[in-house]
Amino acid sequence: MAEGNRDIRRVPVDDVMRIFIAKPGFLLARVDQIANALYAKLTEGAETLAQAELLLAIAAQGECGDQAGLARACGSDTSTTAIILDNLEVAGLIVRQQDSRDRRRSIPLLTAAGSARMTSVRAAFGALQIELLRDFDAKQRDVFIGLIGAIARGTDHAAPRWEAESSPFLKEPSFLCRRALQICQAQFSACVAPLSLTLRQFSALVILHLHPGLSQVDFARVFGLDPSTCAVVLKKLATRGLLEAARAPDDRRKTLYFTTRDGSGQAASVQPAADRSEQLTFSPLALDEADLLLRMLQAIVRRHAARLRYPGCLPWDDETSEVHVD
Repeated sequence: MAEGNRDIRRVPVDDVMRIFIAKPGFLLARVDQIANALYAKLTEGAETLAQAELLLAIAAQGECGDQAGLARACGSDTSTTAIILDNLEVAGLIVRQQDSRDRRRSIPLLTAAGSARMTSVRAAFGALQIELLRDFDAKQRDVFIGLIGAIARGTDHAAPRWEAESSPFLKEPSFLCRRALQICQAQFSACVAPLSLTLRQFSALVILHLHPGLSQVDFARVFGLDPSTCAVVLKKLATRGLLEAARAPDDRRKTLYFTTRDGSGQAASVQPAADRSEQLTFSPLALDEADLLLRMLQAIVRRHAARLRYPGCLPWDDETSEVHVD
């Protein structure tokens, strides 16, 4: 591993992150982080937001809701749904009952403990929706739900299937934002194919190209992810030869990351595809609607980012995130 003592030019971190606070994928990911953090605080960690959504879907569908149907109601893939169901079963909140009409199917049902828990789940989930849009008045809330809902109901993407009309989350802001994030990620993956690059990995390449020499912890503070997640992202990119690691000259215990020539080249070559994926994600909206939604997402992030354990470096200009609805 080389030494990290290099004569390099860095774009100031604030300027780097000004790029990201104008990107829908970054904002949607941050809103999803915020929603999960808010729900955890409301329930003191009794269950995760994903578990709460599945409990609500089970309660809504009753004996009609098999695993595949619940996955479609929650917009999740069946493998993720299975893991959440396993955890809920271990917690004693659900039981899987064999379908009398088709013995190959099992129907997840609430146990007595699960039914008793639902009052708190519904209250916390409802409080989350209010808190997430706290700074919006009633008209702004309706506009936001309409705009984000138009994206969430989009069909031209490879995100997990969501049956919107039978879902209990059709007008729930936290869910609609997560669904829009799924679509954004799916559009990105499709646009950059056949490269196996995630939106988060691409973001890391851009940041380290513009501001090289960040450690894992420094990157976490800038981008707003926990260090363990950052470690996975950075090490995967390093394994593929897109990043190189070097010891910090002032602390040999610290590893600094730099883009390689291939990494910088890939970041530049992927940028047009990334821009195209954003356009596809927002394609259900007119240009003025897309601009309004972007500013509304900025306002949500600006309002709540400080609640996160890793809020990230989010510089706001005075005019950023101002929201006016005619």
